Formats: sequence, C-alpha cells, structure tokens
Amino acid sequence: MLSIQKISKKFDKKGIKNISINIKPGDIVGFVGDNGAGKSTLIKCIFNEYKKDEGKVFYENESLYENNNLRHLCFFPDQSIYPKGVTLKDYCLLDAELAGIMKQEAEEKLDKLLSKFGLLEYKNKTFDKLSAGMQKKALLAICLVSKPKYFFLDEPTANLDVHTRKEFLELIKLLSKKGIGILITSHIIDELQEIINKLCLISEGELVYDNYFDPKNDKIIDLYSKYSNKKIEIDYDSMIEDI
Repeated sequence: MLSIQKISKKFDKKGIKNISINIKPGDIVGFVGDNGAGKSTLIKCIFNEYKKDEGKVFYENESLYENNNLRHLCFFPDQSIYPKGVTLKDYCLLDAELAGIMKQEAEEKLDKLLSKFGLLEYKNKTFDKLSAGMQKKALLAICLVSKPKYFFLDEPTANLDVHTRKEFLELIKLLSKKGIGILITSHIIDELQEIINKLCLISEGELVYDNYFDPKNDKIIDLYSKYSNKKIEIDYDSMIEDI
C-alpha cells in the first residue's frame, strides 16, 4: 500500500493542509478539485519536486524516500511537459537507468510494449513527431518498462479524440486488474465516473472527501457539490433575462 500521511505545503495564500490518502494495489483513485485546489501541489510533494512543510509518505510501511522506493512510483504528466526533442528509446533508457534496470532488458521490454501499442516503428522518433494519442501511449509504454507499482496520471485523456480516449481508459482498467494502484486527476468527470473505485475530493487545499466509490449508486458531481468548500450560487434567471 502507498500511504500519504498529513502532507502540508504552504505558499503565500494557497497550499495544502494535512492531506492523507491511502492507495491500495489495484485501486483507481479519482482525485478531483477545482483549478488551484492543490492537486498538482500534492503530487509534486510526493515526488519531492516541492519540499513538504509537514507529512510523510510510506511505500509498504517503509519511507518512500529510502531504499530507492520512489522507483515504484511513476508520474504520467500532462502533454505540456513531454520531452518533445528526445526519442522514445533514449527517454526510456534514461528512465530505466534511474529505476536500476539494465539497458538491454529495458530496450527489449520497450520493443514488446511499443509493438503491442502499434508504435514500434516510432521507437527512434522524437515525441514531437507523434500525434497526441500516440504520445500518451508511447509514454505509458515507457513508464511500464520500469515496472511501477503505482501510477499518478495528470489529465491523461486531455486532447484525445473519442476513440483514443476510450482505448486509453481501457488500458488504465487493465493496469488496475494487474494490481497497479492508480491516482488520476481529471476535469472530465464522466470518464472518472466510469472507472474509479475510490474518490478523493480536494477543496481550497483540504481533503474534504475520501471514500470508496460505487459508480452505480454514487455520483461524483453530487458528492463534490455536497462536500466542496467552494459553494457557488448561480442566478440563471438574471443571466438570460436579456436574451
């Protein structure tokens, strides 16, 4: 299990406060909140991009930051920070080296994964030569080479067409069935509604809801409306009175 315990990080006026989340193998956790609520801040704290003010993270009851345990986590970024000028092969080998995987083993596994995704011919191409959907599938293949136990996906289906989006969501479900724990941030609520089994809601830097989720009986939008600190009253009548 991955245990995130009481993480806090304060900036001038924003930040996160006492965020605790447990992710078990096979969980698909929807991490939902408004822009600026603290989703990216928490992920950056977990991956040590931000220095935490308080809090700890444990992997299988050990500190995530000891015994190279961080290698068991993989961050799948949004498209804006892809290494566009680097070939798929070179990026994979760098990532594998950081995870302690031998070059030959990494390249053999990459070939198999790219072949399954129909991308083997692009192995020596740079990311900027691929379409949005191909980039995401290529990065997923590269991440899998390092055999992560937990995935953190930031808006994984943004800018994808309907077919590629559906294909990508099926891949996420398959990873879950193989015991990989997954945390997803997304603004596409309908997608999360279909695939998650746990929901975490963050509002103004605080975790306001954390529970297992039944898509047949629970609705993300209803839970968010109920638990969010940010209550918005919209006067629809006044908006359309001049139409």
